[in-house]
Amino acid sequence: MLINAISASSFFYLAFVLLVKGRTTNRLANRWLAAFVIFVGFLQLGDALVISRTYFQYPHFYNVLDPFLFGVAPAFYWATFHFVQPSRQFNKRSLWHFMPCYLIFLLSIPDFLESKAEKLALLKVLEEQGQVLGPVGIAVFALIFLQCVVYMVLSYRQILQHQRNLKKVSSIQDGTNLQWFIYFLNGVAILLLFWIIEIIFYTNFLDGKMSWIYWLGTFYLGFYVIQQKEIYPFAAQELVEIAAIIQEKQVINSIPSAVDEVQKGQLLRLMESEKPYLDPELSLPKLAQLMHCSTHELSHLINQGFERNFYQFINTYRIEESKRLLSDPKLEHLTILAIGFEAGFNSKTTFNTTFKQLVGMSPVEFRKRELMV
Repeated sequence: MLINAISASSFFYLAFVLLVKGRTTNRLANRWLAAFVIFVGFLQLGDALVISRTYFQYPHFYNVLDPFLFGVAPAFYWATFHFVQPSRQFNKRSLWHFMPCYLIFLLSIPDFLESKAEKLALLKVLEEQGQVLGPVGIAVFALIFLQCVVYMVLSYRQILQHQRNLKKVSSIQDGTNLQWFIYFLNGVAILLLFWIIEIIFYTNFLDGKMSWIYWLGTFYLGFYVIQQKEIYPFAAQELVEIAAIIQEKQVINSIPSAVDEVQKGQLLRLMESEKPYLDPELSLPKLAQLMHCSTHELSHLINQGFERNFYQFINTYRIEESKRLLSDPKLEHLTILAIGFEAGFNSKTTFNTTFKQLVGMSPVEFRKRELMV
């Protein structure tokens, strides 16, 4: 019972951390994620109350936490949704996803209204049965499992789409591409698997020690929670424009009249003279300010005029800069990582991956080839 209580309190504390984090970072997303963690904590709390026979002392609390079972999956999905949607605010339509919670609550009202004697009698019967699931219980848990799987697949698709959309507005991916959230999602999937195993085998599996796994899971989830950065650190108006950009399907138009050639030349001169790509935090709104145009206009110019997204456009310049630095014998004392940072990259992995994609060899191989000539 003690480990169940500790596990529940750990989930509640993790929810508190998310709410505090949400005051400054990814506000709405972290609030939904906190709701998800609280609902999971309720599951552990329910187990603790059963094992400690607390319900026999306070029978009116029995089944009070059951409706939250169907809130776990949609809460997680809406957390994902608001991580990847830069300007979406809370919408009442979101609550429709919690319809199963409302239905379970309505169906449970007669049980809530039962007398203390009736509830004690039910608890004694359940205790004598040894927590064996009946057909109704199996059906309920099967529905919960199916709901979790569906929402996790939808969440994973949202993240992959976000990683593609991010390249339209940002020149960096590390910290904002939600890779940490994929690890978080994978951890949730593993905990879900253990929960299903526990339901199938019930108290026989691992001699009731499954809560140790859930408790350790809170440390794993918490580790990735504290790593998150603001996904779209832009002003409100910029977020509206960015939202419009990422919702557009990228269509490359080769017709010259579709591009303002004067503006295109202005952008090329800016890139050559001021070298804004050396800023590792360069974003589409930042470059638009330098160009004295709207974010949407600049996005259109890059997509149509250069047949690239923003990420490709900026990193092409960074790779050319890194090639120049790697070929300079006077800079041979600099490490590959230092060269990447000098060229505007903010991580070794991104630098190496992008360099190999565009040049066909690693930065190390390129430097050896150039300095041997």
